[in-house]
Amino acid sequence: MEQFGSLVMLQDASIGYYAIDFVIILGFMAALRLLAGSISEVSLTDILSKQDNFAAGITLAGAVVAVAILMMGVVAGEAGHTYVDEITLMAGYGVLAMALMWVTRKVFDRISLPGIRIHEEVMKGNVTAGIVDAGNMIATAIIVRAAMSWVDGSTFLGLAVVVVAYVVSQVILTAATMYRKKVFERRHGSERTLTGEIAGGNTALAIRFAGYRLGVGLAVTATSGLVVYDPGLLALSVIAWSLVAVVMFLAQTSLSVALRHILLPGINVGQEVGEQRNVAIGTMEAAIYIGVGFTFVGLLG
Repeated sequence: MEQFGSLVMLQDASIGYYAIDFVIILGFMAALRLLAGSISEVSLTDILSKQDNFAAGITLAGAVVAVAILMMGVVAGEAGHTYVDEITLMAGYGVLAMALMWVTRKVFDRISLPGIRIHEEVMKGNVTAGIVDAGNMIATAIIVRAAMSWVDGSTFLGLAVVVVAYVVSQVILTAATMYRKKVFERRHGSERTLTGEIAGGNTALAIRFAGYRLGVGLAVTATSGLVVYDPGLLALSVIAWSLVAVVMFLAQTSLSVALRHILLPGINVGQEVGEQRNVAIGTMEAAIYIGVGFTFVGLLG
């Protein structure tokens, strides 16, 4: 039994911390109905059961997944020095995570895609907008979770670092959106726009767009495995994290384009997705972006 016990990495001294974390997580999950409704700005009862709004369901599902990912980041940091510190830090990181998700939707709606109101489209039942919205929240949650795992979670200073990493993530994801908009305009001219296709219900484009952002988010998380978090060189650590995150974004985009040419030779993806609304091609492209992102996580994360 002693040999068996030596294989289990659970010490009596840490059981209390696990219990605290578990209870707090359950508390956040129990409040998930209210939190998800707040993040997505819709009423669950009215929209889902009375209006049967499929788009809102997709958005809320994305919010649920995003919140779950963020809670993974909340518990991934170092334990507090005392039980009181652990409770305070856990609650602080949890509240910060929810606040960042709310800000994320505002940034996406007002800055990344100013030509369309995603929330209004979701309320209209636009499934395409729902997919794009869900992908945005999950992509942000993936990056923020990695930042939470990277910082020293046993101090409140880590909260400030997470906020900085969040700002960097929004800059990168906004740049990713700008890139996709430019690619779309180059392929289809100025008469058609990315936001116009989203408003027009192009599901194939929404799947590809969400997949690309998820792939970028995954690639950026590899940064936390490459850059050392040093509280003694905090500013330098944050700068290094930010620069490497940008490099991961550029590398993921370049490799995804190369892999797309290999897996989809001779296929005009712009025409298939942008004009024919071919969901199969859009899904395949999304899978390529996400697959490359997972490769970065596996190799470097």
